[in-house]
Amino acid sequence: MSLRTVLKKELLWSRHRIVALLFVLVLLPGAFAGSSVFFQSVLPRDAPVAVVGSDDVTEDDRAVLEASLDLFSKPRAYDSREAAFRALERESVYAVVDIPPGIADPDVERVNVTVTIDGDTVPYREPSGALVTVVSRSLNANLEKRVHVQREVRGAERKLSSYLVPTFLLMLVSTLALAYLPYNLAREEAVVDRLRVETSLSTVLVGKLLFFAGLLAVPILVFAAAAAGLGYDLNVFAPGALFAYLVTFLTLGAVATSVTFASRFSTTGRLANVLVLFFVFGFSGLVYPAGFFSPIRREVIRRVPTHYAAVLARRTTFEAVPTAAFVEWIAGLAVVCLLSFVPMVVAVRYYERRA
Repeated sequence: MSLRTVLKKELLWSRHRIVALLFVLVLLPGAFAGSSVFFQSVLPRDAPVAVVGSDDVTEDDRAVLEASLDLFSKPRAYDSREAAFRALERESVYAVVDIPPGIADPDVERVNVTVTIDGDTVPYREPSGALVTVVSRSLNANLEKRVHVQREVRGAERKLSSYLVPTFLLMLVSTLALAYLPYNLAREEAVVDRLRVETSLSTVLVGKLLFFAGLLAVPILVFAAAAAGLGYDLNVFAPGALFAYLVTFLTLGAVATSVTFASRFSTTGRLANVLVLFFVFGFSGLVYPAGFFSPIRREVIRRVPTHYAAVLARRTTFEAVPTAAFVEWIAGLAVVCLLSFVPMVVAVRYYERRA
């Protein structure tokens, strides 16, 4: 077979796979290129931090401290320390800064500023050191007094390796839902056509999702054994974490099934599920908290349900926060999970009508 014949054959094949090729050669590169707008800096220079003060703190005191914080963070005022630390636990802010009374008073010769971070939020440890340095230099350069800025760590300082355990587990769950499940469905396409005649296809698919969800116990046990063997102080079986893994798999699995049936088991559908997987990895704050990214990307992450599942899994696995503190998040994730089955049912009925 000559080279010309081979090229002609490939061209004819490409004409029959034009949708898949456009997806790989146009849509996928466009998505990656467009996502570059969400990366704007290496260190988080505008990560939100909570600012709290006692009753004897004046508006001038608050303004002076917030002006210095604004150089390397995004200060947010909180009415109480309880509310500020609740936000810290939920990764809504990454430090709590106490306003010292009299920082704006020229008659006061020395004040202490305390920046408190969470020991479980490992990625913010180094940026918090930079924040302390910037604030200290700014205040001491602009105020005629001695300002001592100190950093305190709330709880034990966790290692990065243990911090990543719930992250990797959630990434594995997402991969099973958006990559392995569509592959399994494609292999059973012929069986699906037979079941369509014998029983309700939607019921069969729900049963399959629940079966695979039950199989998640295996990787969770593996991660738990590895964490115990490595001496990590983690509770992989925390109820909040288990709920996060389960609801993530069911939600993404329903999405993957919807795409698979809407595309009629085509290669395009499998590629679309991979694109969704990339989106979950890039826009859920799985490794780095949302505050580490540009304002645009941060807003996108805050609107993605898997971001809240990631925070829930992290905080409860570290036993830093009880599961009961996330009741509204749990309810919201459950609602999203139930809603994800609606397009799945619609896609299955569309497939049945076209069969």
